[in-house]
Amino acid sequence: MRMRSLNRSSVLVAVVIGTMVPLGCRTAEPADPTVVRADSAGVRLITSGPEDRALAWTFTEIGPLSDADGNPWVFDAVSPVRVLTDRGGRTYVIGGDTAVLRFGRDGRLDRVLGAAARGPGGFLRPVRIAAQADTLVVTDLGKGALVRFGPTLDPVEDRPLDGALATAEWHAYRAGGLWLVQGSGGEERVHRSVLRADTLSGAPLLEAEDATIVAHAEGPRVVAHRPSTYEVRLFEGPRLLAMVRRPVDPAAVAITRLALQKDGTLWVERTVPGVVEARRLDVFGPDGVYVGTLEGRGVPVGLLPNGEVLFVRARADGPGVVIVRTNIRR
Repeated sequence: MRMRSLNRSSVLVAVVIGTMVPLGCRTAEPADPTVVRADSAGVRLITSGPEDRALAWTFTEIGPLSDADGNPWVFDAVSPVRVLTDRGGRTYVIGGDTAVLRFGRDGRLDRVLGAAARGPGGFLRPVRIAAQADTLVVTDLGKGALVRFGPTLDPVEDRPLDGALATAEWHAYRAGGLWLVQGSGGEERVHRSVLRADTLSGAPLLEAEDATIVAHAEGPRVVAHRPSTYEVRLFEGPRLLAMVRRPVDPAAVAITRLALQKDGTLWVERTVPGVVEARRLDVFGPDGVYVGTLEGRGVPVGLLPNGEVLFVRARADGPGVVIVRTNIRR
């Protein structure tokens, strides 16, 4: 079995990132009568009830991403910002400090991009992978640049992390622009994170002191959370579309990760502060209404066009983790 190193990302995570795909091609959950819907200046306010509802879903593992011979590919760790899926059903994963691994529709490795180098197509410390139209873009903090691959996956010139990107803790692309999260320490050593759309000019979309804005972009939209409330904000460009809420005790629940999938579903990972094992995953439908909760499962890291969800699972026979293609049915 092959081992490949995957460094933990220091950028903001939405860690994302899994999915309530077709789920057996059935309709969405019926509306919860306890849900309160309101509207404030064009912003939808969706508040679901505080009681958890267990989801009796069936998870069927199809198999882990593997090498060309079918042996599971083992990573040190995986976060959603290091995983990307495309319209062709392929999955790209940052594989340590030297390469991006592409796995085909059958889940087997079919291409390796990059090498340890300073020129175009080379990596020193890649931390995030994204797509800008037909271009694959990898943020490399070691090079201080965006390492880019064109539609044929041939390297193109790096783009330096300058201007607004030079001070960005996190960024992602959307149609017509990009998302930025800036951070500053300040004289009082209070860390302030600011979510912006496109440039540093204008009012910030979301701001938090002594906390991290957890954000993940999917197409033109982004979701963000500011502690210490159970409120997730959905933006499209500079416009706030909705606030998704549950009235739970913030002293007993901490949101740790968010995932917004291509099908519009929202996944919220929460824990009990100080209790690592007490992890729950809340699922919300495209309408922002709470669907239910899963126990002991983290947010998915990807969604494939055929409805398969990519989850991270610890190896049973040694250290490291694997990425598993999974079907979900209710």
